[in-house]
Amino acid sequence: MDRVFEEVSRGRVSDNVVYQIKKSIIDGIYKPGEKLPSERELLAIFNISRGSLREAMKSLERLGFVSVKTGVLGGAYVTDRAIRSFSRTLYDVIQMSKVGLFELLEMREIMEPGMAALAAQRRTDADIRKMEELIALRDKSLKVDKVPIVVNIDWHQAVAEASGNGMLCLIIDATAMILNDEFKKISLSLEDHRAILDFHKKVTACIKEKDSEGASKLMHLHVVDVLKRLKEDV
Repeated sequence: MDRVFEEVSRGRVSDNVVYQIKKSIIDGIYKPGEKLPSERELLAIFNISRGSLREAMKSLERLGFVSVKTGVLGGAYVTDRAIRSFSRTLYDVIQMSKVGLFELLEMREIMEPGMAALAAQRRTDADIRKMEELIALRDKSLKVDKVPIVVNIDWHQAVAEASGNGMLCLIIDATAMILNDEFKKISLSLEDHRAILDFHKKVTACIKEKDSEGASKLMHLHVVDVLKRLKEDV
């Protein structure tokens, strides 16, 4: 635990504690629903007074990062309200900056291969089940020759979650909202959607086998392929 947080030695101590705990949540060290260390543990780690710690916890609760409960199961639990709010704010910033579809996809071409490699290293069985369920749903739709309204962005979000990196999840969530809006304006063919799904299957197989290099290479090819298909359709 002392590797996550550092002793507070100067400045306004409660603000320092708020910063460290917020960062640990945004970085994905503590996930929504998880309990932070007990008050006694945090007092020892930060080496601060009980009053300063409680002031910090009240600030974190107001910001929506934690929910403080009392009783036998009491303590500070991480919420997802602040994470969703941050993702929405990032979405608004991107929209106001008028970043184009191809710029977003180029950014993801750089980012997502590394994300897939991390997912292969850190994925759980539950992560794999989620990816495979999303693929099965899309597969079922395509087998009846039904062209989806949007591409399978949920699968990319599942890979981000499997990476265990909170910042990647935030960026993927924010850009996913924009990509969904943009893809609705473009007519991808049934063949395009099948090709996209085939890449999803192959990347998932690599992640399942914990093949970081394979997952990274295939994810790169996947995003490049989507870029190419979009340029042909625009």
